[in-house]
Amino acid sequence: MVVKITFFHDVLCPFCFVTSRRLRSVVRKFNDEIVVKHKAFMIISSLDDLKAAAPTEEEARELFKQEFSIIKRYFPDYDPEKVIGKGKITWVWSLPPLMACKAAEYQKGDNGYWDYFDKAQEKFFLEGENVNDDNVLIEIAEKIGLDIERFKEDFKSKKARMSVYEDEAEAHAMGIRGVPALLVNDYWLIRGVQEETYLESVIEDLLSNGGEPKKVKLKAYWEAT
Repeated sequence: MVVKITFFHDVLCPFCFVTSRRLRSVVRKFNDEIVVKHKAFMIISSLDDLKAAAPTEEEARELFKQEFSIIKRYFPDYDPEKVIGKGKITWVWSLPPLMACKAAEYQKGDNGYWDYFDKAQEKFFLEGENVNDDNVLIEIAEKIGLDIERFKEDFKSKKARMSVYEDEAEAHAMGIRGVPALLVNDYWLIRGVQEETYLESVIEDLLSNGGEPKKVKLKAYWEAT
């Protein structure tokens, strides 16, 4: 019995930053009993819309500082002021880093996607780097051991772009309007940031009961909208 989790997320999502770390911890405890599939969902889908909301670079940084402050709820020692204060983040949107995640997936599958995703989030939320910058995206690819020439071809390809849009269309078709969202066994939907203990209890329940939840109440994705 294997539990499949489809993780809908965005590199720019602070709640996804927390969920990714918690989910990794849970996966380590269950070894090969969990398969995680990764899907893109853009929370900032238009650079023009972002610039309309934040016309100046300073306003853009202030907007992102509010988003970064969300992480402090979960990690009290986190300092959003320090990260934003580096001044490298201005107008950043979701598509470029998600296309880069797809390029990593083309080389190393879902594990490669996840490794790239986490490194990109660290660059953004911990180092204050602009994850729309080609040099930053290539540096992440180098860190996780990708073939750089192939990555350079893939991360701006039509294939990667369409894959992001297809993931988002899939999410919308299931009624998913925000991330993080975890689709379990293509059936049950878990929304928002959850505690590790809750995620563990879901996995244990499914593994113990042939894939059917008995102790934990879950909603099918069409009921969870």
